Amino acid sequence: MSLFAELNNQMVNYHFRPNRKMAQCFIINGEVIHKMVSAAQLKESDKVLEVGAGTGFLTRELLKHSKVIAVELDETLAALLREQFANEIKSGKLKLVEGSILSVKVPKFNKVVALPPYTISSELAFWLLRHDFELAVVGFQREFARKMLSVEGFKEYNSLSVLVNYHFSGEVLIENLSPENFYPKPNSFSSLVVLRRKEPEIKVKDEEKFRRFLKELFRLKNKNLSNALQKSFPFLREELGLSEEKFREKCSKLKETEKKVCFFSAEEFAGIFNELY
Repeated sequence: MSLFAELNNQMVNYHFRPNRKMAQCFIINGEVIHKMVSAAQLKESDKVLEVGAGTGFLTRELLKHSKVIAVELDETLAALLREQFANEIKSGKLKLVEGSILSVKVPKFNKVVALPPYTISSELAFWLLRHDFELAVVGFQREFARKMLSVEGFKEYNSLSVLVNYHFSGEVLIENLSPENFYPKPNSFSSLVVLRRKEPEIKVKDEEKFRRFLKELFRLKNKNLSNALQKSFPFLREELGLSEEKFREKCSKLKETEKKVCFFSAEEFAGIFNELY
């Protein structure tokens, strides 16, 4: 039976239709699922987080290889998952967490394989950056994926790009995943992104403050570093406790201050932050 036919049976049996407000678009291409699972290089000892488990098509494949923590906000779909995977839940191989990934507590995991709703892409990306895991294979809207994996000098480059480059080696598994692979069809193409944890070349002294520092600077991404820092002094004074005298002293030690903010790499931003900290 095709996944589309299986989905139609589920909709009849569990009395639901895709919820547009929740941005529900269900994967109906088994080949895409297999590519995601293969890219995750799963082992029996892995604990995989799946955000937006939905109809359980991806969940089913993940369970063939490892333990799974499935998060689902929709009550009807959570009930479907509880019934379909009752044995796996009972055995402890599947942990079903009901609610929003942005607000629920989840057990420790070391990998992420997911096709989450695109309406939470930005919030989810920053949520993932705050958690420690080895590898992620995640589907995003194509334009958002390009921003995530952008590098210095590109127009899409932003504070999220810097943080992703700081923590991960990123690659695109599938760049142009057409709407026909989902039901209902989303309004845009999707991309599958693979993120592999790496050790930063320069470790920042405070990661939370580094994130806020980047967000502040990228408001002025087309200014040179010197001007951007000057305009950001009220923020830096409050966030880093810098006096004006200390700020000027630290800025005088920075290099390439006439270069635009958007041309600095993740490692360079880490060095700048540590100098100011």
